[in-house]
Amino acid sequence: MKYFTVENREFYTNGRLIKLCGLVNAWYESIENPEVLIDSLKQHQEKKHIFTFFQRPPNTEPNFKYYMEPYSVAVIRLTSYDDWWNYAIRKYTRQAVKRSQKYGVEVREAEFDDEFVRGISSIYNESPIRLGKRFSHYNKNLETIRREVGTFIGRSLFLGAYWRKELVGYLKIVFEDEFADILNLLSKISHREKCVTNALLAKVVEFCCERRVGYIAYGDFNSSSLGDFKRHNGFSQMDLPRYFIPLNITGAIALRLRLHRRFSQWVPDRMLPLLRELRRRWYEQSVKGET
Repeated sequence: MKYFTVENREFYTNGRLIKLCGLVNAWYESIENPEVLIDSLKQHQEKKHIFTFFQRPPNTEPNFKYYMEPYSVAVIRLTSYDDWWNYAIRKYTRQAVKRSQKYGVEVREAEFDDEFVRGISSIYNESPIRLGKRFSHYNKNLETIRREVGTFIGRSLFLGAYWRKELVGYLKIVFEDEFADILNLLSKISHREKCVTNALLAKVVEFCCERRVGYIAYGDFNSSSLGDFKRHNGFSQMDLPRYFIPLNITGAIALRLRLHRRFSQWVPDRMLPLLRELRRRWYEQSVKGET
């Protein structure tokens, strides 16, 4: 993945043959006048074929006439904490939150200071494999963690989950005009029985209800194990318009042939669990080979 700047905005490009580009901070930057941005992208020297962007929650009705595909994201529609607790989540999830409390896990708002960064580092360095694939944050130094986690600091809330003074999980949420987005949510694998992530999520729902936030967003809505966690904790699917605009003749041909789509979009849903399991095994074997 490469990065470049146009119109004082940071963009990424990825893909081998067909290069897609988009805003690095797409969740936190709206695009009001895409034509101006598209013209600037066409003139920029960085190699790219298709520009993509999506409308942010809760704007599900298309505002533009470009080629569009639905982008399924996970959101909690908030009315009150009691409604979420009693109706949006399952009995198992409520039991998990209570189990965390019985274990003595304390969830509270945290200061983004050196101690908190060291705690995050201890979570990151617990395992090189997470969710069946190589964990990109493993072995990062403290300065890198501070820089990456410290974005949007003026409109962010950090929660820490502590067990006997040890940081065993953390959550970062960024507040926007119409929604709040969970940017980081992670806990220690060695404390899995304490249901730390459930406790963190319950606390952030409580905070957002107090602030009268209408929606909490948390990335894609899919069938992975993380997707199961989201569904169990009250997230549902919201389809946002995602636009794809060719920047040149190669992009126009690629878009017509649907070559902009990821590999997983071509694979039948019933095959995805098997492929994820094969990927997990391959990564585990590769890590063993490195040690």
